[in-house]
Amino acid sequence: MTTKLTRFGMLLGGVFLLNSCFSYRDIEVKDFSIDDYSMQGFTILLNFSATVLNPNRAFAIQEAGGDINQGSQPFATAQLVEAIRIVGKSEQRYSGQLQLTIKDLMSIFRMGTNADSWELNSFFFTGDLCIKASGIKKTFKYKDIPLNQLLNNL
Repeated sequence: MTTKLTRFGMLLGGVFLLNSCFSYRDIEVKDFSIDDYSMQGFTILLNFSATVLNPNRAFAIQEAGGDINQGSQPFATAQLVEAIRIVGKSEQRYSGQLQLTIKDLMSIFRMGTNADSWELNSFFFTGDLCIKASGIKKTFKYKDIPLNQLLNNL
């Protein structure tokens, strides 16, 4: 019994040691931009890019998605199309694709088709971001965070 507890303690200590070597707060995202988008029916595919400064080991953004509301009204669901692998100890530009499924097409007509003119502080995100590093997954949950704050805090 003591041997099993000792092994469990060593395993638990190893997990905490691995997690302490990787601080997601040290990661910086700069120059986030929407490079291109296409719309077909109620679906918008956004091609985006950002410069990521990662002083830690490599990791992957496995999944990201959730609901976007404009004020209290449902606007769209968002889903990362495929995983983004971030190289360790580097500063590089990465690109990805986000699929938005519009829940209220009339809201786009009211706001106009120029996404650069939209007031991002009136949009709120509720969803998850799942990151995997060295076989360990960590999920970050967001609830009603303004889109402009989320993009600035990435």
